[in-house]
This record gives sequence, C-alpha cells and structure tokens, in this order.
Amino acid sequence: MTTTAEPLHQHHEVTVLVDRKHVHSPRHTTAGALVRASGHDPARRELVRVQGRHQTPYPNPDTELDLHQDETFITVSKGPTPVS
Repeated sequence: MTTTAEPLHQHHEVTVLVDRKHVHSPRHTTAGALVRASGHDPARRELVRVQGRHQTPYPNPDTELDLHQDETFITVSKGPTPVS
C-alpha cells in the first residue's frame, strides 16, 4: 500500500520507506505528516531516519523535514513497553 504525506510547501514529491512501506510525500513535510501517511498516530509513534547504522530520531512531530528519494525511516513507540 502506498500513502501520501501532507505537504508543508508545494514542491516535488519523493517516495520514501517508512516501516518497509512505500510512502509518497512532498519533499518538504513534517515528521508527524510522514508518520500519519505511514498509517500511524504521531501522538503514539516517533519517526526515526535510518542511514546505514546511524539513526536520527524526530520526537517532535512538527519537525520540518527535507526528504530525499528512497530514504528509509522507521517508527517507534512513544509509550512504555509492556512487561509480561
């Protein structure tokens, strides 16, 4: 499934991977819009950019991003991890 993030400004679209899903997004968007476009709630999930072994978290959903074609992201839970 492919989804689209909300534009921050009207510019070129790129396709990025978020949690192994292709997401079409304006090149300029926010972390929260990209989380939403991947099917998650930005209040519960945080966006993390993955570059090789380096990971850059974006805890603030209002953080502006300048995306590049084929970049990779994951989302992680903002809440506590349940213990069984």
